[in-house]
Amino acid sequence: MRKYLILALVGALTLVVSSELAAFRPPPAAPPPQPAQPNVYNLFLHGRSSDNHCQALTSVNSGTSDHKNYWGGDVSGVGNIRYIGFDGTRPFGAYSWDNCGAQKQLNDAVNVFCKGINRCNIYTHSTGGLVAAYYFSRYGSAGLNVLDIRLMANAAGGSELADISTTYLSWLGDPNLGGQLDRSVSTSGARSWDHNRTGGLVMDTTSGESSDYWGFTSGFLPGKDDGVLANHSLCNVNRVDTVDRTCPTGGGSFQESYGCGFLWLFTCHRTHHRWQNYNTVFVRPRDTHGGAKKHYR
Repeated sequence: MRKYLILALVGALTLVVSSELAAFRPPPAAPPPQPAQPNVYNLFLHGRSSDNHCQALTSVNSGTSDHKNYWGGDVSGVGNIRYIGFDGTRPFGAYSWDNCGAQKQLNDAVNVFCKGINRCNIYTHSTGGLVAAYYFSRYGSAGLNVLDIRLMANAAGGSELADISTTYLSWLGDPNLGGQLDRSVSTSGARSWDHNRTGGLVMDTTSGESSDYWGFTSGFLPGKDDGVLANHSLCNVNRVDTVDRTCPTGGGSFQESYGCGFLWLFTCHRTHHRWQNYNTVFVRPRDTHGGAKKHYR
C-alpha cells in the first residue's frame, strides 16, 4: 500500500513540476513574415485622340477603366490591365509635362506600376509609341521593372498626315487639328531627338499594311503604309524615306529592290538603316492602323 502511495505522490509531484515549467516556457516563435508577392501590370498607352483620356494615376488601383473608350474593347485576355490616358492638347503634345500631359502621365504610371515589387509590360498604340520612346530615351529605365515594351503601329518616326495638319489646318484654331500633338508627331517633330537611345530597353514594334480609309490617305504617305503611318516610321527607319516593302522582322539594316535604269529593266537596291535597339516582332498585312490595337497578343 505504501508503494502505491509513493508512486501516486511522485506522479502528482511530476505533474505539478511539469505544469510549473510549462508556465515559464517561452511561447513558440512567430513564423517569419512572407515577402509580398510581385504583381505584373499590363499598361496600355493610347495614341492621338480628340478626347482627353486623362485619369490620375496615384496607386495600383488607378487606371482600371478605359476613360473615353479609346481602346473600344480591344483589350482583353490579360490580367491587371491599367490604362494610361493623357490630354494631347497640352503644351508640347507628346512631350508635355503639364498636368495631364503625356510625359507626366507615363511617368506617374511607371512609378506606380513598375517599381518595387511591381513589374510591368507596356503596350502603346500609334502616338503612344512616340510618347514612350521619348520618355525612355530621355529619362532611362533605371529603377524600373519593365519586362517588355511593345510599340504597336509605332509613330516614333512621325506621320506625313501630321505634317499636312500642322501646315494647312492650324489656322482653324482647333487644338486637335494642327495643334500641339500634331506638331510633336510630325516627321520633323518626332525625329528631333536621338532614337538610338532607348534607356536600356529593346523597343519591340508591330504594324499592319491595310488602311482604315479605303486607301485615300496612302497618296500622302510615301511607300507602304497602314493608312496613317508610312513604313519609314513603322519599320523604325532612321530617316524619312520611301520604304516600299514589308517591314522585315528583327533589327538592323534591310534592303529593298526596285526597278531602275533604261525602261526600268534593271534591278537596283536601296538600304534602309533602323534605329538601334528597335526590333520588329511581327507584321500582319491585313491589319489597319486601328487594327494594330490588338497587337499586344
